[in-house]
Amino acid sequence: MNPERQRLALRASSAALKARKQGNIASGAPCNVFDLAIEMGIEVRFAPLPSAEGVYSPGKPVIVVSSLRPQGRQSFTCAHELGHHIYGHGEQFDELVEERGNNRRYDPKEFEANCFASELLMPKTTLLRGLAARGWNVKNLSAEQCYRIASWLGVGYVTLIRHLHLGMELLTRQKAADLEQIKLPQIRESILGEKTKEHLVLVDECWNGRPIDARVDDLILLPSSFQVEGNNVTQVRNFPGGCLVKAIRPGIGRATLPHTTWAQYIRVSRKEFKGLAMFRHLEEVEDE
Repeated sequence: MNPERQRLALRASSAALKARKQGNIASGAPCNVFDLAIEMGIEVRFAPLPSAEGVYSPGKPVIVVSSLRPQGRQSFTCAHELGHHIYGHGEQFDELVEERGNNRRYDPKEFEANCFASELLMPKTTLLRGLAARGWNVKNLSAEQCYRIASWLGVGYVTLIRHLHLGMELLTRQKAADLEQIKLPQIRESILGEKTKEHLVLVDECWNGRPIDARVDDLILLPSSFQVEGNNVTQVRNFPGGCLVKAIRPGIGRATLPHTTWAQYIRVSRKEFKGLAMFRHLEEVEDE
């Protein structure tokens, strides 16, 4: 990395740490960036943006995230736009990653915002503590283990792999390439024993620091010892050592582990939710 990029990366790391402290996020815990941005006084909104990942407007200020993108991408986009806000970059329109191409010109503002997003959502301390709690070694990560960590952090599978390789240099180029070759449908099928197109959230006893967020029709695999409260999810079937549930309606429920203090909220939003992020988990009121 050249000296200029290294300087921006270090500055981004410092800014991300400051933002996490401002949001009272523990060093070993993941960050829900939508909640953090709202706590910082930013209006966060979802809208169907067919040609953009997100938009930042400094007036109010406002962050708009595309409702059409996968959840992990939405989180990274919101963190990226939050970086623009913190650095005072002014109004930003971030087009779809697929449309930018690999040969786009280097933009220091975009590079810095990307570094900030990575350090906010996937800081080294959090990653290493999460791996240690599960007894895993980063150099020997399997595709399923990487997927589990990505679920916990709320980021994309490939996003995590590339950060571990390029951002933190904890994975070799070959190991990162091997993991990227294993696609999400393959991982879901190996875990569930059948093919599914639905997004799958993997939850374990080490999940801490943020609610379990899902969208309607998402699948959530919980340890079989867990109990679920609320009517926003329904049980699909049991596995050896696990229980598969499906998000069926917006609302907030809870998962608990009996005879322990472990408990996490399960927050479900509508698929491709449009509107203010703070209202994304509101239960739908049926007309009488």
